[in-house]
Amino acid sequence: MFKGILVAGLVLLGAALLDQYLTHGLYADAAMAMLRQIRHSFRV
Repeated sequence: MFKGILVAGLVLLGAALLDQYLTHGLYADAAMAMLRQIRHSFRV
């Protein structure tokens, strides 16, 4: 289970770095805004 979590984390980190390199963080910023709205809707 730990290995799966580690692999998933590395994949997400790689995707975030690739996004920063190729689109200057456009998709990462949109995903973070969406997560903030989801968190706000659950009042967390």
